[in-house]
Amino acid sequence: MTALLGEGFESALMACSLIVILPGLATAMAARAAAIPALSAYGFAVLALSWLRFSDRGGGFEPLLIAVALAATIVLLLVPQLNRTDLAAIGGGLLAGGAAAELWRPCVGFEFGEVLNSLPDRGPEGFGLMAVYLAGVLSPLVAFGAVHHLVPDRILERIEPVWAVGGAVLIGLLSLATAVGLHDELVGQLFRWSLEQQ
Repeated sequence: MTALLGEGFESALMACSLIVILPGLATAMAARAAAIPALSAYGFAVLALSWLRFSDRGGGFEPLLIAVALAATIVLLLVPQLNRTDLAAIGGGLLAGGAAAELWRPCVGFEFGEVLNSLPDRGPEGFGLMAVYLAGVLSPLVAFGAVHHLVPDRILERIEPVWAVGGAVLIGLLSLATAVGLHDELVGQLFRWSLEQQ
């Protein structure tokens, strides 16, 4: 378990993990004051969809559906009538996390490789092992959430509008890239950079 978590931390520092880390940061930024509920929902969705996908129990959504989920995230987090509630942030986090999990091509080391090979045959234990690995991979999001929580409200109020737009733009670019079919090239390039890092 410790080795698996350590491998997740190592993976968090590699380019291949940016496809799940950057959308999470963008979702938290767009969620503004509700960043913590958005990040929590995002992490859960990445875990659930990744487990379903890699254990051959589900997933495999069409790129257009992934792009629509990302676009819906922007609507939920930026429409003034919706973005004032934690429920909208949770919905946005779930949509963005599910989309990122569908796009993610993980860096696979020895420990996670063993988990992936046996994941279809494992039930709840496999879900738990996936959670351990993702706790390491998504650790930058936990750190971001902690920093966000510690920043004084008066400072957050000043920077939140800019953050929200920046987060929405990043999600929008990923949605557009997925809709036009550039996501495979993007994810492949991140994976190649990760191989060069090793």
